[in-house]
This record gives sequence, C-alpha cells and structure tokens, in this order.
Amino acid sequence: MARTCLAERQEQDRFDPDVCQCELAALPDDDARICFLRRHRRRLMDDLHAAQEKLACIDYMIYELEQKRLDR
Repeated sequence: MARTCLAERQEQDRFDPDVCQCELAALPDDDARICFLRRHRRRLMDDLHAAQEKLACIDYMIYELEQKRLDR
C-alpha cells in the first residue's frame, strides 16, 4: 500500500495530505515515521528555498527596471 501512495504522490508532484497520511500509516514504527517526516520536510524546505531564489531574482529585476526609469 505504501508503494502505491508513494507512486501516486510522485506522479502528482505536489504535497497531498491524504497520500502523506497513507504512507505514514503504512510505516512499521515511529522511527520510520520520523525519518519519513524529516525527509518530506527537507523536500518541502528545498522547494521553499528554490521559490525564494526565484522571488529574489524577480525583486532584483523590478529594482533594475525602477532604477532605469529614475535615471531617465
């Protein structure tokens, strides 16, 4: 069952709480659940950092355009 949930989540390529709960419930013990949750948290943080980098780039582009407009 956990393999089906994992495959489903990978296909969706996004966080689905129901799928996560399914995987979590299928794990044998709390140590495995903690490992799963830490790994999942790490992936979410990686996604967050990537989004922050994109925002920083957009902010810089906005800044450059505003500076260019002021220099005219």
